[in-house]
Amino acid sequence: MDDSLDFTATATATAPAPARAPAAPPPPPNSPLSRLQARLETLDLTGLPRVSPVASKLAALNPADLDSTREFCQLIEQEPICVARLIGLANSVAFGVPGKKFNSLDAAVARIGLERSGQIAFGMLCGQALNKGLSKAWCEFLWMHAMAVAHGASLIANKVAPQERANAYLAGMIYDIGTLVIECLQPGTLDVLLETAETRELKLGEVENVMLGKARRAVSTALLEKWSLPDEIIVAVAERDPEALEPDSLPAILAVADDLARTSAVLGAVYADVESPLPLGSVMLEEISPRRAGLVSLDEDALMTLAERLSGQVLAMRATAQTFAQTS
Repeated sequence: MDDSLDFTATATATAPAPARAPAAPPPPPNSPLSRLQARLETLDLTGLPRVSPVASKLAALNPADLDSTREFCQLIEQEPICVARLIGLANSVAFGVPGKKFNSLDAAVARIGLERSGQIAFGMLCGQALNKGLSKAWCEFLWMHAMAVAHGASLIANKVAPQERANAYLAGMIYDIGTLVIECLQPGTLDVLLETAETRELKLGEVENVMLGKARRAVSTALLEKWSLPDEIIVAVAERDPEALEPDSLPAILAVADDLARTSAVLGAVYADVESPLPLGSVMLEEISPRRAGLVSLDEDALMTLAERLSGQVLAMRATAQTFAQTS
């Protein structure tokens, strides 16, 4: 993948492609794309947001090492907003029980599950640090996509690398974190990328990879190091180049899950009964690209089966994403 900040054209000739596709003409001076290129080259990373120390502890936490749910709750109780949101999530349509009300953190965690509660609490705390300044549409879409990546990565890991299942879910939740921060540092970036995708009849993911590649890697690495997250999570979130990914590794699993979350099978289910905040034609993929699919040892049928399973988890993903997207 060429993830330089120069926008390159997609080769369309039927003859064998050269080793490197020729660069497209540079965007006109003072155009939105040209101005975005200049801003991305000079991003000021000194203004990266901080996150609650509880989030860093949760990222390194193995729920299996906890003696009890109460021990976990004692950690979460340091963040009262997180407590309230976990209880609210336990009572949502995705997790709730008709006629039953969960009023305590202990009961909410028991309902959601200890491992998933820790992962969700981590996502909530990240949302508190990153949501300010994001438009409602982008906030909703990015967190919904993050939840789809998290669920998808967990499903894929369970098949090809079970030992990575917990990390896959956690890293999936913050896979878009570099994009979120770039939008916070440079408001309007995502609108420019979407407009470019629509104008050039490309997919948003393609434009993101080309335009944000280096900047996103730098931002993700700097931010997650600042947040003291485990090295394996930092590498998995920051590294996107298929040529650098080891098959069935955590970064490879996330790359495939990212495509899986954009397929029509998944996005069509996510937005089947609610309006999409973005034009799906510029976002949705009909299938996972063969290059991405080859990063994990699953055939096409197996991946499509996982997409169907993922599409059945829409309520849980939507409820959790809405919780993450809250700004206060």
